[in-house]
Amino acid sequence: MKITILSHNLSSNAAMRAHRLALAARQFADVTVLGPVERRGLWPALPREPWIQTVPELRFPEFHRSFVHLVDAADGDVLIAAKPILSSYGVALVAAEKRRGIPVILDMDDLDIAFTPREQWRKNPSMADLHRPASAVYTGLLTKAAPAASAVTVACTSLQKRFGGTLLPHGCVTRQFDPAAIDRDAARREFAFAKPTVLFAGTPRHHKGLKPLAKAIRKLGRAQLAVPCRAEDLADPEWRAFEIIRLPMIPYTRFAQLLAAADVVAIPQLDTETGRHQMPMKVYDCMAMAKPIVASAVSDLPQVLENCARIVPPGDPRALRAEIKGLLKNPATARELGQRARARCLAEFSIERVGQVLESVVKQVLRK
Repeated sequence: MKITILSHNLSSNAAMRAHRLALAARQFADVTVLGPVERRGLWPALPREPWIQTVPELRFPEFHRSFVHLVDAADGDVLIAAKPILSSYGVALVAAEKRRGIPVILDMDDLDIAFTPREQWRKNPSMADLHRPASAVYTGLLTKAAPAASAVTVACTSLQKRFGGTLLPHGCVTRQFDPAAIDRDAARREFAFAKPTVLFAGTPRHHKGLKPLAKAIRKLGRAQLAVPCRAEDLADPEWRAFEIIRLPMIPYTRFAQLLAAADVVAIPQLDTETGRHQMPMKVYDCMAMAKPIVASAVSDLPQVLENCARIVPPGDPRALRAEIKGLLKNPATARELGQRARARCLAEFSIERVGQVLESVVKQVLRK
């Protein structure tokens, strides 16, 4: 069996969900990931896999060439479109029609229309610019067209309540994230972590809650905050008030070393429409690495981390500071929480388990 996974932009963080879907699908099928790539290249954390194929990221009218190329290259027995965006779901629907009924699975890991609310279009016209394949206009229409898919998979229960479908967690390649296989002291030297270090495990965007976390660490005193980011991230003057170790983004294949070097991992997602409809992917990697985690009570974080992490109200620097301080002062408690988190990840969220769920969805659409 061959599966084609379509990503709308392999130069963005969204490529990581397509990659994780591919790892799950490779448990039972041959897989190709297709998608546009910008001139700056692939997303820095995306592993360079031989089964990833790219086309140039273009705007209309030139984009029609990339669109036709993607349609022709989408030759799987099943097509999986990551996100309801023109260059992924739009391509999949046209390719399926051209090939007379090939099943299409729409995978949703975000409420993408929440990133570009209509009330902001006047202030930021680029959001609705029809020259952009990721225009909010196309994305809104394709989101409404979700029922046209043969099946829907979602990354969190809030999306499931909204769109139905099968819950498909991000999962983790647990054999790669094994704390026993990594020299923690060497990892701390590699990343120059001399003080107790809190790692922000996410992309620094507003709904990820980095600002409350930075405020919490600023008043903690004895710890430092490390944030993987691009050169253009955290460039606004407001971030100068915080002492943040800005780490260059590293490939996913090296993320386990970074986690090993950290003392505590923070996932402080905010209670926004975007935040409520997104489950942070890296939480599963943190669990597999047996890290003590402090996370906010948003999306499925409380359920996934029940009894194996510290959960705090979203956007509350004081609560973040108190729980992080407690874990740094009590390493035995931190270790116990981390061990529970790893046990749950191995039992419920390994990439093999995710692959089994995805395989059942694939078999279902092939029977239709």
